Amino acid sequence: MAIMRRFLSALPLCLAAFACGSHSSDSAAGAAPGTGGASGGAGASGSAGSNAGSGASSNAGSGGVAGVAGVAGSGGQGGALSSGRSFSDTNGLIAILADQLPTMNDAQLAFAASHYVGTEKQLLSVTHALRALNPNFLVLHYHLSMWQSAPTTDFIVDGVSWGNDYPSVDTHESWFWHNASNQRVPSNADGKLLMNIADSGFRQYWATSLATQVAAGEYDGVFFDSASPALLQGECSDSDPRLAGTAARDTQFSELGNQSFISAWQTWISALNAALLAQGTPLLPNTSAFVTGWDNTDYSLSAGAFVEGFADTSFAVSDWQASTNELLKLSALDKIVILQNYLGDSGDIATRLYYLGNYLLVKGHHTYLDYFAGGPLEWYPEWEIALGAPLSAAASVSELAANGVYRRDFANGSVLVNPSSAPVTVALGGTYQRVVPTGGGAVDASGMPSGSLAEQATSSVMVAATSAEILLK
Repeated sequence: MAIMRRFLSALPLCLAAFACGSHSSDSAAGAAPGTGGASGGAGASGSAGSNAGSGASSNAGSGGVAGVAGVAGSGGQGGALSSGRSFSDTNGLIAILADQLPTMNDAQLAFAASHYVGTEKQLLSVTHALRALNPNFLVLHYHLSMWQSAPTTDFIVDGVSWGNDYPSVDTHESWFWHNASNQRVPSNADGKLLMNIADSGFRQYWATSLATQVAAGEYDGVFFDSASPALLQGECSDSDPRLAGTAARDTQFSELGNQSFISAWQTWISALNAALLAQGTPLLPNTSAFVTGWDNTDYSLSAGAFVEGFADTSFAVSDWQASTNELLKLSALDKIVILQNYLGDSGDIATRLYYLGNYLLVKGHHTYLDYFAGGPLEWYPEWEIALGAPLSAAASVSELAANGVYRRDFANGSVLVNPSSAPVTVALGGTYQRVVPTGGGAVDASGMPSGSLAEQATSSVMVAATSAEILLK
């Protein structure tokens, strides 16, 4: 018989919903056009679907704002941000960093401040309102990485207004990447323009303008979108065939000082990360999901990474293993790692648990999660499961393999993940409580989420294909 109960462990940590990767035009401070968003490139990035299914017998998680003792996000080096805020320690908790939050009423604002650890793309008026409720609430600045936003695409330029610096950037032709016909190279996904990341003027302007925008918006870091060199083969090869296939790794370009694009990218990111960290600002590139086999970019050169499309259910096991190994590496280096993927429907509990299970496999001291269907202002009861701290950390995915699945043990239970296309039955060697979520989804106008958790006693469990099970002692 299922035993219904509340799992509140996540609430004290959920103070910083960290929105990364939203490409919506809604801002909590009033609608304005979005910044184009990440293009999938290396790995699947789902699309937001319907916001269905809640209907649980008890509401998940309320609770007030709790203080978060944290370590700053300086990429493996502790200490506070220049603001005095910090990236909370996630070792024993499930930490939700929400994508760009929409316009919210007072009740929803209070919920966000007390349940998430941060967000992104917010005007100062909303940032101040959230921090009045939770002084440690993190807000990231959104900016494209190696691209100039398309002329008609706006982003927050000064903390208080949406705009685009294209008219100024447009006057510096050497900053742009050009094809063999000396034409600028747009992305075929959204029209953003590829930049020459080796140009000294471009580098200086990007560093200076980012620092100015962060200061103006009182931001806690930079979410650097569409950052993976692996994107070039899919987004730019039509306009510049020189970028097709593995060219980003294998071709030496005269425009880059006879370096490959990946080599130039690493030099640029390393210097930019150092410049921003000197001001207490972590740089968090959107790396995609690490499933492009030829991409040998060193993504550990920045303070952290936003990994969009992680643990997608479409991944082949070999791709899943490669991606998970990269995540384990970043966690071991104590990088700030934000894992995000999307739901076709908020009632898709199997996919929700798969994302959560994968997060738990790789989670370190500064690892954050988000998944959603209709929009980032959602809450799921499984985010409150009290597993406690992990008993060990793996250096590679092979260390997690056990009985046909991948397992990690925690103080209060275990997580089992099956990335294969066939179900696996696992004998547990004792009686555990299998966690069964019900409901969850959009946070309504009352500021109350729906959903509950049940427990089912079991001594063995069938882990379905591309799914996960969470077990409590």
